[in-house]
Amino acid sequence: MQKSFVIEARSYGIAGIVSHNFWVLRDDQGSTISQLHGLATDRNSNNFKAIGFFKDRLGFYEFNTEDNDPSFISKKQRSAIVFQSVKDDVLLRWNRASSQVKSLNQHDLDYSPLGLFGFPICNSNSAYCLYARLMDIPCYRFSGILEPGINNDLQDN
Repeated sequence: MQKSFVIEARSYGIAGIVSHNFWVLRDDQGSTISQLHGLATDRNSNNFKAIGFFKDRLGFYEFNTEDNDPSFISKKQRSAIVFQSVKDDVLLRWNRASSQVKSLNQHDLDYSPLGLFGFPICNSNSAYCLYARLMDIPCYRFSGILEPGINNDLQDN
């Protein structure tokens, strides 16, 4: 029997009360291949940062772990397998989202200050839900933690 590839939801806890959600692609050995994130990004330097303020944008990122790009994964994070199948099926879904990173960044969306203020809130969790929609998988919700922006999948932006 062929082993499965998986798309996993992960919760990066902030101060124990708020979550930055993101997606992880794992191979049939359980190794991390890649991560999809939405992050506050400075419009001048184009560098991502931990907290967004006025004049920052929502940046869309794919970090390929094998290239030693930053990893937001830690052992104590909550996670859930959201989609599991043979390699080709999983990669087809993953690539539907990852192939859009460049074009999504061209929308130059304003990042909600502190990721909390504005209507609708536009932040990393909004990107997380958009990625889910592009992959045609559920936008997994983690219980017991605030997930601001998760109800905005950016469909109307």
